Amino acid sequence: MIATGPAAPPACPAAIAGPARTARPALMAARLTSMAGMVLATRLALTAAGLTLGAALAGAAPAGADLLVSSSGFSSVARFDGTTGAPLGTLVTPGEGGLDSTDGLVWGPDGNLYVASERSSQVLRYDGRTGAFLGVFVAAGSGGLDIAENLIFGPDGSLYVGSNESNQVLRYDGKTGAFLGVFVAAGAGGLAGPTGLAFGPDGGLYVASSRTSAVLRYDGKTGASLGAFVPAGSGGLNTPVGIAFGADGSFYASSLDTDEVLRYDGKTGAFLGAFVAAGSGGLRGAYSLVFGPDGNLYVNSFSNNQVLRYDGKTGAFLGVFASGNGLLGPTYLIFTPPTAGCQDDANRICLQQGRFRVSAAWQTAPGASGAGQVVRLTPDTGWFWFFDPNNLEVVVKVLDGCAVAPGRFWVFAGGLTNVEVQLTVTDTTTGAVKTYQNSQGTPFAPLQDTAAFPCP
Repeated sequence: MIATGPAAPPACPAAIAGPARTARPALMAARLTSMAGMVLATRLALTAAGLTLGAALAGAAPAGADLLVSSSGFSSVARFDGTTGAPLGTLVTPGEGGLDSTDGLVWGPDGNLYVASERSSQVLRYDGRTGAFLGVFVAAGSGGLDIAENLIFGPDGSLYVGSNESNQVLRYDGKTGAFLGVFVAAGAGGLAGPTGLAFGPDGGLYVASSRTSAVLRYDGKTGASLGAFVPAGSGGLNTPVGIAFGADGSFYASSLDTDEVLRYDGKTGAFLGAFVAAGSGGLRGAYSLVFGPDGNLYVNSFSNNQVLRYDGKTGAFLGVFASGNGLLGPTYLIFTPPTAGCQDDANRICLQQGRFRVSAAWQTAPGASGAGQVVRLTPDTGWFWFFDPNNLEVVVKVLDGCAVAPGRFWVFAGGLTNVEVQLTVTDTTTGAVKTYQNSQGTPFAPLQDTAAFPCP
């Protein structure tokens, strides 16, 4: 993680940007104090609800295309429903396997999740379904790795890791994690503080040079510098982090210190304009970005702990997609590979022969929040618990009312709670989504929606 300006939550101590590493201790202390306060406040809220962070957020792996977000402040990976943004707990719990300040995320060819552990200068591997720790993939400091910022698997199957403090890109065996050599030499082409990594349509490696506010291009086979793709400061670019090629062929880069996303010609790097205007939708500290399965653009707003969604064609703000759920200092984000059909997991249940996926998210008055844990009762019915597996909170069923005019699927639910609840029902056949809300401090009212979804 890199610095985000005075208004932002603190960056990790070893990665604070500045003119020289020796000049950073005072900044580190101030940012750590602020981060510690945020962490403590969140933990106190959870404690008031009788929970620990792990208990409130732990969950099984996703059944579909969910969104995973690095929560650097808690050293965890938060999970959200990829369609609705509803919180689904964590895939990787805080500090699991020695994770210390979560940064880059990438799916491996083996279907597992590889995570850059920034402060420990490692790459850790986790089970792609359960989030269980599988081991250290790249050992601490291997090959000179100094602050593991981001990572990507290349076309050759190797793993490429940006070493933020040594200003290099290092290459590792994609199956064993063994160090294969320095791919981009220290400072090559002016590289300083590598963050975003992307292999382009031309096979070249594109690297965001955060401390020079440029995007550099390298030969995808040799690592030789091919010059600046986006020159320093082009279009107002200031501290780029997230980079991506869009479906339209354009190149997109987040500008951390100006709170915007800029667009460039995907072949020449020429500036085309601001795609997401400065501060649009409350964007503060534009960190990583990704185009989702729906074609829209998702951006981590680091300074206010949110994921914001923008129209993938126009850049118009569509809303806050995800927040809460233990999200503190969100850095990188990635969607999970979709799984065919609907599958039950710890937080979601598939009803009516697997057609309807149901989940519940809760929040207490003190601010603790999490994903409901689900238990199946019948093929069409399940119940959720929030705080204790012996304490039923909400029961829900989906019924086939297609034989009764006007012919709809019905959603019925009842609750024994007065906390805030969001019940989400997704028709996996059509993609239609309905959400039902119970307000904070209000007894859960019976739900009888006999017009919920059309038939067949």
